[in-house]
Amino acid sequence: MNEEARDLAYSIPWRTSSIRVGSHKSYLSGSGGLFRDIVPLTAFPDPRRIAIRASLSDPFERLLVRRAEQPSSIDVAVLVDVSASMAFEGRCDKIALAADIAQALAICTERAGDTFALYPFDKVLRQDLVLRKTLSRAAHADAIERLRRFAPDQPGVDGIAEAGAAISGSKKLVFLISDFLWPEEAARKATEALAFHDIVPIEIRDSLELEGLPEWGLLNLRDLETGRHRLVAMRPKLKAQWRAHRNKHREQISRTLNASARETFTVRDSIDWMQLTSFLLHGAT
Repeated sequence: MNEEARDLAYSIPWRTSSIRVGSHKSYLSGSGGLFRDIVPLTAFPDPRRIAIRASLSDPFERLLVRRAEQPSSIDVAVLVDVSASMAFEGRCDKIALAADIAQALAICTERAGDTFALYPFDKVLRQDLVLRKTLSRAAHADAIERLRRFAPDQPGVDGIAEAGAAISGSKKLVFLISDFLWPEEAARKATEALAFHDIVPIEIRDSLELEGLPEWGLLNLRDLETGRHRLVAMRPKLKAQWRAHRNKHREQISRTLNASARETFTVRDSIDWMQLTSFLLHGAT
């Protein structure tokens, strides 16, 4: 993985209620962190934080203290589609790119004090690749290496429902990495399974899947999801129809995902780490 990936960062637009100290805004108060407000000592009994001027000027003659915001940690879960379509290799290796993103996120969680979890799925949740939430750097590295070596061969993405059940509980930052060559119904089920969380869809797109097709020729094509072969007489009109159908399908999937998630970020053939970091910190640009 390129060292530049280590500059990846993310932020959340919501407050966490985790009691574990971290680097994100929270609902919790403490004696350290950013100033929040001034309250009576009875509400926040910490005499070390007495606000003398505010107490002297209080018309009710109360003893007031300064209350600070206690930054907290969050749980980060990375869900990776390892179904058969992710095995396609044209101008990129989809699984390698997914592993690179997962590795960069793991490094970022280590810096921020957040937990990291990895849930690869195809038609089932791949228990042989799963990493439950942990702060262990060694566990992160081992799980990502197993993902990097994995060769997708099973069709379907129904396992995302199992992944959603596995991360139920407190609100989490969830990265959903896939090529999203899914039926629209699968995308709808995915958003339902992850609806409680902050979802960041990341699409991995290999431009050769359509653009690499010739204008003319007899092609023996194989559907990676079903394994079926089909003999096709390619011609410009048919290629244009396929491209229009694929674009329409992508738009439908994006609309379904974006209805309950952040806007989808597309990785096309290679990862622009600076652009991805900007997206995760500030949203679409």
